[in-house]
Formats: sequence, C-alpha cells, structure tokens
Amino acid sequence: MRETFAMAVSEQRLDEVIVAEADAFCRRVGASAFFAAGVPVAVARAPGRLDLLGGIADYSGGLVLELPLRAAVFVAAQSAEDGRVIAVSGGRRVSADAEAVAHASLDELTAAFSGRDAWAAYVLGPLALLVREHDLPLTGLRLLASSTIPEGKGLGSSAALEVAVLQASSACLGARCEPRDLALLGQRAEQIFAGAPCGAMDQMAVMHGEAGRLLALLCRPAEIVASVPLPRALSAWAIDSGLPHAVSGSTYRRVRCAAFMGRALLDCRVDHLAELERDDVDTRLLPERMLGADFLRLREGITDPVSAVEPAVAYPVRAATLFPIEEHGRARELLALLDDASDETLVRIGELMYESHEGYSRCGLGVQRTDEIVSAVRAAGADRGLVGARISGGGSGGAVVVLGRADAEPHARAIAESLGAGLVGGSSPGAARFGVRVVPGGSAL
Repeated sequence: MRETFAMAVSEQRLDEVIVAEADAFCRRVGASAFFAAGVPVAVARAPGRLDLLGGIADYSGGLVLELPLRAAVFVAAQSAEDGRVIAVSGGRRVSADAEAVAHASLDELTAAFSGRDAWAAYVLGPLALLVREHDLPLTGLRLLASSTIPEGKGLGSSAALEVAVLQASSACLGARCEPRDLALLGQRAEQIFAGAPCGAMDQMAVMHGEAGRLLALLCRPAEIVASVPLPRALSAWAIDSGLPHAVSGSTYRRVRCAAFMGRALLDCRVDHLAELERDDVDTRLLPERMLGADFLRLREGITDPVSAVEPAVAYPVRAATLFPIEEHGRARELLALLDDASDETLVRIGELMYESHEGYSRCGLGVQRTDEIVSAVRAAGADRGLVGARISGGGSGGAVVVLGRADAEPHARAIAESLGAGLVGGSSPGAARFGVRVVPGGSAL
C-alpha cells in the first residue's frame, strides 16, 4: 500500500453521529473474515442526496440545487492476489475474473452485469473504468458495501455507491484521482453498464456536497457554482412514495430524448437548452407530441450520445424542451432567495417547487401517488410550516422532496405515514469531505 493511500482527512468537524457510524463500520471491517489479515483496507463514505430543484434539467445544462443526505453508503476495498474481484452487500454477492474486469470489452462486461448480477453495474462497472482510465494492475479485489440510502427512490443511492467504490478502490490501488474526475467516472459507468442516460448531478452532489448546504451545480457538464447554507429556520425531507423509480426506465429515456429533439427542431446555436431564455423560444416549432418517424423526416437525428430516436415512439417534445429552460430560471431565482427567510420569500420558494413538480407532470414523469403527496403538503401549507414540495430526481415514482420550517417535521412525517412509506431527513458531508480511512484487515480488531 502506497503512502498516498493515507488520504484520510481530519474529522474534527464531522458530525459525531457520522464519526460513530464510520467507527462502527471500520470495526466491522477489521473483524471480518472477508478481508485478508495484514493487508490494509480502504474505507470510503458517500451520502445520498435530495434534489431540491433542477432534476432532469441536468442533461440540458441547467442549474441544479442538491442537498446531501444523512443516509449514506460505506464501502471497504482491499487488494488481493487471487485473480478474483468479489463484491458483497447484505444478501448480494458478485464475483468476477479480475482479468476480465480490467481487459474485457465494455460490451462483454455490460452483458455480464445484467439479470441476477445487475447490481455489479454499479460496483464492478466503475472499477472497470477506473483501472482502464489509470492503467492500473488488477490482481484481485474485495469490496464490502453497507448502505442506509433507500434504493430506487430517486435519492442518489446508485451514485453514492459508485462514488464510494471509486474512492475506496482508487486509494487501494494507488491511483491519484481528483474527486470531480471520480464523480464523472461514476456517471460514465452508470451510463455504460446500467444503461441509465443520467447527467452528472447525482455523482457530483454525493461527492462534493456539504452538510446543511445546497450544492449549486451548473451541469455544463459539472461546474460548482456555489455551496449555499439552507436558512437555519428551514429543513428538507424526502417522503418515500413507496413506488420504485429508475433513471434507466423508458419514460425518463423518452423525456430526455424529447428534449434533444426539441433542441434540434429549434435549430439552437447554443450548446445547452438551458442557455436559452423562455421568451426566445418559438413554441410553434415544438409539437406537443411527435412520433420519432416524423422527427426523423425533418432532422437526421439528435446530438445526445446516450439517446436514440425510435420511429414508433411518441415523444412529449414541447414539455420536455421547455422544462429545462424554465427550471434553470427557477433554480437561479431560488438560489437568489435563500438569504431571505421572510414569509413572503418562503411563499415564492414554495411556488417555484410546485411549478417544477407541474413541469414534471407535463413531461409525463408524474404519478398519482407523488401528486397526492405534493397536494397534501400544499394543503397543509404555511400554517403548518410546510413551504413546498416536488417530485425528486428522474420522477415516475421515487421520493417527494419537501421543504419546511425545522419544527414542521411532525407534519411532514404525518403525510409520509398517511400517503407514503417513510420520511428521510438530515444532511451530512459528501465523499470528498470524508476522504478515505485506512483499517487493518482480517480479524485484526
């Protein structure tokens, strides 16, 4: 293990609960027979994230506002010499030939990371790109993951796993990597191996987020604009709708593709849709719905490398094109309002969140359950300290983000218990802030 392996940052300012969680996981690693004795283990941590505003505007160059969650994933990595890469998390276990992970074609690995072993796309996929990117020898590796982030809820669970795997593995294998580069590598891995046409929002948020602060990220492709504290009077929560969500799903794909179709129909001279002002868009050029075949008769295709126009599919072109333009404006306005926690300002922030939710619905990314949760928050309103709500991330189920006064949590929890499947709250530092811990392996504690 190289000296550069000791990347651990001072944890003086880390929340005591997070330190205790890290200590408990490290003790578990040190006592586990899964790891060989005498070989150091690298431990990384990445939180989930709340998508306060922005969401699907990320792939159109929009501004997004993300809050890292308290819930997180820990990953431990240890090098091995047996030619096997083995990853374990709860009841999941995948094992692969190290030579194949390092040198097989990406198409072969994508096929292998499917079906029963689909989880491997988020664990071995990032590792495969890491060793290729940095020309690292891979003689074997052990990976252990433990997560408290609800999966399939639009809270960044896959991004957190990818980022934690990359941080722990890069340290273990002796690679010098910038946090931003690892985040973008995680995004690429999810696109390639999980077939999810995601932007960089989630990976950047779980890597660079700060506790209690909104990460303002301009997705062109991933530029940090600011890290702005939530006013102390406010808190944010996620209400689990009880319905699964997947960025790799057909509805999300269709909406993303439709946005790029709209960009082509507008003959944009900008690199990103979100660079346009709403008043400059001639909506007459944007049909509400358009068959892929009709589009392909007018244009040769789209510029998105992870989408393809299907002739027989009807696309929500107008709504999908306008959403990132309008959402970019909403995010800029909300960011400017955060210094003022007056009642009037909070009303406007709530309006921005509800407008965002309605934009998702126009794109076809809303479902009845999440609409009911948002409506319940709106009905409770300022009298109960609830400011606003919107569907999170890629939509189509998952979680609803709720913003409210800190003392309004009981009201948010009551809505979650009545209409949802639980409440997720709290905030914690991103993976870059946590760094990497080094733990003795193999029943050493």
